[in-house]
Amino acid sequence: MKTTMKQLTAGTIIVLLLLAGNTYAKGTKVKASSHENIETSLQIEKWMTNEVIWNSATETISTINQVPESVLELEIWMTSTKTWNLNDRFKQEIETGLEIETWMTSIKTWNVEKTDAETELAVENWMMNNSFWN
Repeated sequence: MKTTMKQLTAGTIIVLLLLAGNTYAKGTKVKASSHENIETSLQIEKWMTNEVIWNSATETISTINQVPESVLELEIWMTSTKTWNLNDRFKQEIETGLEIETWMTSIKTWNVEKTDAETELAVENWMMNNSFWN
């Protein structure tokens, strides 16, 4: 067990050293976020403040015709039992009953190590002293 743990620890350390040695963490490569740093100032144009453009939208909204949806109908595959009863394709596994073996009920199996009885804890004065806890 010790050998396995030592090998696992050594392997983990070697992998970490290889991963740490192969990283490129100097930070000299240009990333996509550097493009976000250069942002031109926004300018308001005439069409942005033109009330004719913004008020004309209410007229076009009222002229939009909504097409009613077609009626939904049930199709054969939606109600077919062959489509939805997929459990018929699988064989049901039958579990065997559990058997009680002799080692399961043996007292020697479960009382391997006898534990010492703990001594009773005594309540001491400092445990009940309010000035100690407050």
